[in-house]
Amino acid sequence: MSRFTPARSPVVALVALVALVVGPRTVAQNSASSALINQALDKQATLDLNGNLPDVMAQVTKQTGVPIDATPDVWAILPWGRETTVTAKIANQTLRGALDAMTRKLGLVYVLKDESLELQPAPALRRLGRKSTIAELDALNVLASTPLSLGSEKADLKTVLDAVDQRLVAAKSDFAVQNRTGTSGNPVAQNAPVAVPRNASCLEALETMATQTPATWYPWGKTIVVLPKQDQTRRQLQKEITLRHDGTDVAQVLTELSTASGIPFRYEPGTFQELAPQSRQVRLVLNASVLDALEAICGLTGLGYQVKDDEVYVWNTASTAARPRDKTVAILQTDTGLQVLITESQCPPDVREFIEKLKEKQYDALRKMMAEQGFKPTNPATQPATRTAPAAAQPLPQPKAAPAAPAEPPGKDL
Repeated sequence: MSRFTPARSPVVALVALVALVVGPRTVAQNSASSALINQALDKQATLDLNGNLPDVMAQVTKQTGVPIDATPDVWAILPWGRETTVTAKIANQTLRGALDAMTRKLGLVYVLKDESLELQPAPALRRLGRKSTIAELDALNVLASTPLSLGSEKADLKTVLDAVDQRLVAAKSDFAVQNRTGTSGNPVAQNAPVAVPRNASCLEALETMATQTPATWYPWGKTIVVLPKQDQTRRQLQKEITLRHDGTDVAQVLTELSTASGIPFRYEPGTFQELAPQSRQVRLVLNASVLDALEAICGLTGLGYQVKDDEVYVWNTASTAARPRDKTVAILQTDTGLQVLITESQCPPDVREFIEKLKEKQYDALRKMMAEQGFKPTNPATQPATRTAPAAAQPLPQPKAAPAAPAEPPGKDL
């Protein structure tokens, strides 16, 4: 039996029944390894745990010898972060079963590493893109503990989603499925095949759908939102961040953007090796979304990108002429500190002419500074050409009047 009462306080309560049998030497007394941890997970456990989650992790390690770590995004995504309180009495159950129940109530999963167990946010919670709420953790727990009972392993997207929604109604829960896959600008075929194991829970069925089709999902309040993967990827790329870099390698900055959004970036071979040295160093201060930051970096470095279903693909436009990029011609800062990117296609001709005029003034100022400091360019071609007095003006032959251009046929504006 389990009890979860986070609405009143940050507490996870877990109650189970019998004893842990531990040999004379625990895993902690041996060099930790995945094989030894696996062995300890399958032993019966008797534990009485109480405290915030980091303390409970330490208690489990002390009593069982199984090291437990957590990724930083665990603390960022739990409603109370490190202050999440866990109360658990474990008996008559393996440590594996106890951890399954405890992490499920927290919207977490654990992954066996070489020398420890690592707590991570469940995939659906990671797709949420913000700190979770009690309702969303409860939604994941209900989905994980409710069998789908589809009756057949072969189904399609709509059938699976309808079945999950009906099971939530039958369980008298407040949660409901919202299917946005057919109304998006990137619609997903409702008859896309999904092979669901017969004993799958509703949560496992949804994750199977996310693996086998172009659709994905996440909890939002009391709603289970199902949408195309490309929409979800763009949604996660809208996360607001602050970038401050002064000469940071572009590969490191892109890794930072990938981590911040939770979206993997994939690079065409040779993307960074073929960049000019001056383009590899990013100097940028920006308060914007991950997508806007990506636009700025690509505009400054000559890289290009494409948002795909569940990743961002990056390449070097200099080596791929067939994929032109929209260059950034200026970055304007508003009174609020927001920086707005102006790309070549967005810039009106008069503004572009003014920007070129400003650039010429800056070049003249730099040339004056070069002269004052006695700097002489090694390449004469880089020096401004000397102007000579024009020859006496000669009358030019008058061109014949050009024939009138035919009227353009009416058409749609581009």
